[in-house]
Parts: sequence; C-alpha cells; structure tokens
Amino acid sequence: MRTDLPAGTLTLILTDIEGSTRLLNRLGAEGYAQAQADHRTLLRKAFADHGGVEVDTQGDAFFYVFPTVIGGLRGAVAAQRALAHFEWPPGATVKVRMGMHTGEPQRTEEGYVGMTVNTTARISSAGHGGQVLMSEHTADLLEKELAGDEITLRDLGEFRLKDLDEPQRIHQIVIPELPSDFPAPRSVETRPNNLPVPLTPFVGRARLVVQVRDLVLEPSVRAVTLLGPGGTGKSRLALRVASELLPKMGDGAWFVGLAAVHDPELVTSQIAASLGLKEEGGKPLIDTICEYLLERELLLVIDNFEQVQAAARTVADIMRRCPRVKMLVTSRQPLRISGERGVRVPPLALPEPGQLPPLPKIAEFEAVRLFVDRAQSAQFDFELTEGNAATVVEICRRVDALPLAIELATARLYEMDVAQLLAALDKRMAVLTEGAVDLLDHQRTLKDLVAWSYDLLEPDEQRLWRRLAVFSGGCFLDAAEAVCDTDDEYELEQDAPALAMKSLLSVEFVGGTSADQVTGGMKSEQRISMLETLREYAVEKLAESGDATLLQGRHAEWFTGVAEAAETELRGPRVDAIARRLDADLANFRIALKRSLDQAAHVDLALRTGAALWFYFYQRGFLSEARNWLESALDAKASVDPAIKARALLALANLERHLQAAAKARSHAEEALTVYRELGDKGGIATALGQLGMVAQYVDDFDAAAAYLEEAVPLLRELDNLERLTVTLVALGGLRQLQGDLVAAEAHLADSLHIARDLNDPHHIATALVNLGEVEQLKGETQAAAQHLRESLVVYHDLGLKNCIAYCLEMLAAIDNTEGRPGEAAQLFGAADRLREEIGVPVESFNRARYDQDLGAVRQALGTDFESHWNSGRVLDTARAVGIAMHDATA
Repeated sequence: MRTDLPAGTLTLILTDIEGSTRLLNRLGAEGYAQAQADHRTLLRKAFADHGGVEVDTQGDAFFYVFPTVIGGLRGAVAAQRALAHFEWPPGATVKVRMGMHTGEPQRTEEGYVGMTVNTTARISSAGHGGQVLMSEHTADLLEKELAGDEITLRDLGEFRLKDLDEPQRIHQIVIPELPSDFPAPRSVETRPNNLPVPLTPFVGRARLVVQVRDLVLEPSVRAVTLLGPGGTGKSRLALRVASELLPKMGDGAWFVGLAAVHDPELVTSQIAASLGLKEEGGKPLIDTICEYLLERELLLVIDNFEQVQAAARTVADIMRRCPRVKMLVTSRQPLRISGERGVRVPPLALPEPGQLPPLPKIAEFEAVRLFVDRAQSAQFDFELTEGNAATVVEICRRVDALPLAIELATARLYEMDVAQLLAALDKRMAVLTEGAVDLLDHQRTLKDLVAWSYDLLEPDEQRLWRRLAVFSGGCFLDAAEAVCDTDDEYELEQDAPALAMKSLLSVEFVGGTSADQVTGGMKSEQRISMLETLREYAVEKLAESGDATLLQGRHAEWFTGVAEAAETELRGPRVDAIARRLDADLANFRIALKRSLDQAAHVDLALRTGAALWFYFYQRGFLSEARNWLESALDAKASVDPAIKARALLALANLERHLQAAAKARSHAEEALTVYRELGDKGGIATALGQLGMVAQYVDDFDAAAAYLEEAVPLLRELDNLERLTVTLVALGGLRQLQGDLVAAEAHLADSLHIARDLNDPHHIATALVNLGEVEQLKGETQAAAQHLRESLVVYHDLGLKNCIAYCLEMLAAIDNTEGRPGEAAQLFGAADRLREEIGVPVESFNRARYDQDLGAVRQALGTDFESHWNSGRVLDTARAVGIAMHDATA
C-alpha cells in the first residue's frame, strides 16, 4: 500500500485536457506527446507548490489530493495561470478543465475510491477548458478563507450530473486576468438517454432536422426510416433529431447501434442492452422488452439496420405491443413494416452549377460549411476566401456533396492545397469510375473516393489499414498491435493517428472523459475504430491480400486471451471497469466466436472464450446468446482437450441454471464432474461439486446439495483455493439456513466472511455479510443483522450492483417493520421494487416466500396507508434510498 497518501478529510482535484482528440489530429502524435508532457510539468509544479499529492495520472488526466481546501484552490489557480501563460504551438493551446470536491475518500492500496472520488470526477466532466468547478460543500469551506481575496467564487446553480442521483450545486473559481465566462456546465438532460456525443460538430441540415422531427411526432407515424447509401450522414442526422426530440419524450431516447451486428438474432439482445434490460430465465427476451416499454413514451434510435433486415419483424412486434414507442431508424433500404415512413437523406446543399453567388452566400451552403470545418482539422488556419471558394465548391460537387466523402477529401489538405486536391480528384476519379456501373451514383462516388484514399497510402499504411478491418466495432491499441503487427513493423501509437489524420480511422481515448478512466480504475487506452462504410472496402482488400485467414486466427486467439484474463476480475473490485472494457469489444468476441466455430481446428478457442465469458454474459443479460455459443461449440465435431470441454460444460450448467433449466444444468455439471474425476483434477472436481450443489438447491433437493457442497469444501481447503472456498461456504451456509439449521449456517458464513476479509475482496465480503445478516435476522438478533446488512449495502452501492442493493433494502425493510417503522419499511420495499424493475431481475424463487411474508407484514401494519409509502419509495433515487436504510448515517 502506498504510504504517502493522506487519509481523512481531503480536497480532491481531477483534471483533463479539453478536446484532446482534436489536438492530437492537429499536432500529430509527436507534437501532441510534447504538449501533453509540457502540460504535466506545469500541473505537477503548481499542485506540488501548494501541498498537493499526486494519486494517479492516466493519459491527459491528473488526480491530486490536498490536505487543505485552500491548498487545493491555490494549486488549481496556479495551474490555470501557468497553462494560460505558456507558449503553446500556434492554434493548439492546451486548455484544462478541473473539478474540486472535499470529503473523506476510502483509501486503497493504490489510491482512493468511493462517492467522494466519483462526485469529483463528475464535476470535472461538467466543466470546459480553462474552467475550475467545485461542489457546494467545497465552496462553503472556502467562504471564510477567501474573504477579501482577489479570487472569488461564482454560484452557477444546480445541475444534474451523470451517475449522481441528486442535483449538484456547482460553483466556479473566478481568476483575475483569465477568462471567466464559459458555457453552462455539461449536465445530464432532463430526460434519460444514452445518445452518443459526436466528436465533431453537426453541420447544416436545419430544414431536414425539422422535417424528420415533426414526422416522428405525427400520431399516425410509428417509425421513420432515414434512407440513403453509406456516407450520406444518416447516423449524424438521426442523433441530431433525437437530441431535439428528447424533451418531448417522457421516458427519453435510447440509441441502439447495429454497425457491428450482422446476425438478425442478436438485434433483440442489442435493444435490451441499450435499455439496460436483462434476460429473465425461462422468458423470451422480446417479452421482457415489450413489458418494459408497454407504458413508456420513448424514442428508439436504431442505427445501421440494413445488414439485419430479417429483424424487421422484431421492430414491428415492439411497435405493435408498445403503442407509445417511436422508432427512428437508419438504413439503406426501408424496413417495410406498418406505420413506417421513409425519408431520403440527400447530399448536402451546394450552389447550382454555373452559378457562383457572393462569398458570404457560398459560406452558408451546407457542403461548404462542412468542408471548411473539417479542413481546419487538417490546416488549423484554413479559411474560405474569394480566391479558393470556387475550388472548394467544385471539390464538394466532385464528391457528390456526401458528408463522408467531403471528410475523406479534406483529410488530404494536410499535404496539398485545395487547387492540388481538385486536380488530383479530377484525374483519379475519372479513372476509378470506369467499370462501376453496377453501383448507384452516390455509392460509386463514395467507393471510388475510398479507393483513391487507399491508393494514396504508402504500402505499409495500406497493409495496416486493411488488417485493422479484421476487427468488428473497433479495437484497443494493444489488440491492434498484437493482431496486426505480425513482424514488429508498426508503432501503432503513431501509425494509427497518421491514418486518423486521413479520415480513414478514428482514434480516441476510452472511458468518456479522462476522469472516468481515473475513477474507473482503467488505464488510459486509445481505441481505434473505422466507419462500417470504410470497413466494407478494407475487408475486400484484406481478402485480396491473402492475409485474412492469418489475421482472423490471431484475432480469435487474442480475444480468447482477453476473455480468460478478465474472467477472475469479473467478480472482484474492478468488475465495473473490466465489464466496460468487455462491453467495448462485444462485437469482437462475437465475430471471434463465429470464426472459431467455422474452423474445426479452432473450436477449442470458442469453448475457452465461451467458458471465460459466461459470467459477463450473465451480468449483461445475454444468457441465451451465451448458451447458444457454448452449445454450438460443444456440438461441433472436433477433438478438444477434455479439461477445456469440462470448463465449457460447467459454464453451460451455470447458464442453464439461471435460465431455469435445472435438468440440463445438472446433466452438464455431472458430465463435467465425470471428466474431472477421470483427469484427477481436484480443482475441477471441487468446482463441479459446487455447481451441482447449487443446482440441487435450486430444485429443493437439499440432501443432495449438502452432499455435493460438503465434499467440495475439504478439497478447496486442501488446494488453498480461497476465492472458490468463500463462495462455496456461502452456498453451504445458505443451504443450512433453508434447512433450518441456523447455527451451522452462521458458522459457515462467518468462516466465509473471515476468508473474504483476508482476501480483501469487497464483493465476497458483502456477499458473506448479507447472508450472515439474514441468518441473524431469523435468529431474532436484529441489531447484529442490521449492522451486517448495512455494511454490505454500502459495499454494493459503491460497486453499483443494483440487484444486491435491492436485496439489502428488502432485508432492512423487514427489520424496520419489526422495530416499529412500517412507513420507512414500505419506502424501502418500493425503492427495491424500482431497482428490480430497472434491471429486469425479479425476487429469486427461493426467497419469494420470505419476501411475501415480510411485505405482507408491512401491508398489514400500514393498512390503507401502504400504497402512499410504497409509491414514495419508488420515486426515490438510489442514494436517498440507501441513506434511509442507513438511517442517514452516510446520506
């Protein structure tokens, strides 16, 4: 553990560079690296001079703590002044946003965690470059410190920030001689949504935005499909319309991206995931979706539908069963369903041929505006002038005024002027259009321009770009290096941004803001992505190169390794960060699984990947999908290592158990146990026994469950497998509780808790605590039960595990009722019910009787007043519900 980190009440500062991706594009990899290094030097000196302690730095983000609140303020002011007075490259000033908050963060081995850190990160993310924001608590502490000082604070008002349940009152530091007027803090919309935030400005289309928006709002229209070939800007238009419709949709707008989905059967899973819904065992996912949407008024934005046309029936089913849901779809062809209206998305507006209006009028045309905006990314001092306006218009006309084509063309301005660009286009496009009569005009133009951009690359750049097409949905930098760099010939950290400057790739830092990276425990990582329209061409070139089979094999091997490395951490303290990383690569896992199943020699990779990811798929609610992958791999006629097969069988048993298919689960687990016994693998035997014990418990075969679990425990002790032992002891304790042996149950759970504390594993600690609390409650030891349940509730809240939070609230509600607080108990039951509804996880079947009994006692105690208390609990945000359960000890 780091010994230099202070404890107690601290002032936290989180910073990051605003517009880092654009700076990277302007300065190039080497120039950006130097600017980032200069920025680090300035911040480190300013913060250190005022008592700051560096906790972490990742990419362009800093995390510092200060023992005093005034030290934090002085450090932030000194840093902003140093940044403002530094001589940055022309047109590339580094602007840093900072967020401050004061509290008592929880110290860990490497840094700090908890709501204090999260609140600081969200305040930082709300700011703008050059601005310092702080919480009201920090501002209150500074009020006396700043009396008569030249530094003042400005109250900006209340704002809702991402992931924070309560609105936050935000204050800004006003620093003399530095800018103090900024846009309003970036706050969460008043309506819930998951709409992506584009990296570049939306240009033009004002009339079309209004037209589409009004069409969506027409009562007789259920779905609007934006039609057109790739590159016309359908996706950007859809996002713009959705953002304008957001205030009119009572339950928000939700984006469903299908760019990396090619199997129509996965569309339902994608919609559910976007809505935050999970599959319920034994229930079709489409039913879960429709039940959730039945009474909701919201907009579903479904992007890139053309490759999953067979899923049109899924969309039609949702529209039929959910009358208040509207759809906004992008596709190259209509869905052909009832209630659909199609809107063709035309190219951007240009002056009529042969009619060149005055310069101010030219500058107003959409295509020209987009050209100028994107040209300034290649040449930061580019301007539209009398001398180049006609050439700019002609370039836009030459590429059919398609947004993507304009971006590809302007990317070349880093190496030529507009006159040279037009000459090159005229010459090259005339050659490329020959023989392309099978394509529509706009499709031919775009494909030809992509081909021209490809041909202008150096041979090693061509090779890298087409190799990157092996990924689906993009990839992290380390994956690109491992899969594509077969001969150690690339420096991806430099080579990828070079392709991004030519608009053939997008390179950005993962995790939203850099503050997210710090608080999420995830190292700063670059993610490379490619528009699907561009990837289509790159895939063709990869197939022609003869490298496809080699790259696909390396891709499958890499993602098998990623899955297996993540497996153990999916139950640990970094679960959220690990799951988010897996989320980003879900399309890669899917395509890797498919490729592995298509080749008998690689079926073992599919089995290993499926076995490693089963718990991730369970967490995300893709149970049937994961089961189908594993079943297909196990059914393949291929020779595989028995140990690999056994692990896959146990993973499948877990999924079948959660899908309420106990007989299948038991059969798979028994087969795995047989394999492990033949191999003499004690660890595998113990794991299989534990699985069989849980399956037997699930079907109320308590005697068999006890036999399996009691055989597993000594094996695990012998192997010193403490992580698995603590899980198995919890299962055994739960079983003894169900059998009525509370003394034995308490002993097993106390043993599990002791081991979990030695492991310092928050999740296992909380799991042991909550089960121990339940046993103590049944024994009538309500004070001890409440203490353990509240301790576990705090951990679950920090980990963001909503189903576990709901369970704790229900248990504490029962205690509140027995202690004479039935109104509070009803509130907690209502809050828990809302949480379960959000995540689609009902009360577990083996807990249903206890739940019904506890809830019935509260109903009886309150009589006709029950509904009002219940409803008031359902509208509580999670933090407030936790605060009530804790009796405001931490609220």
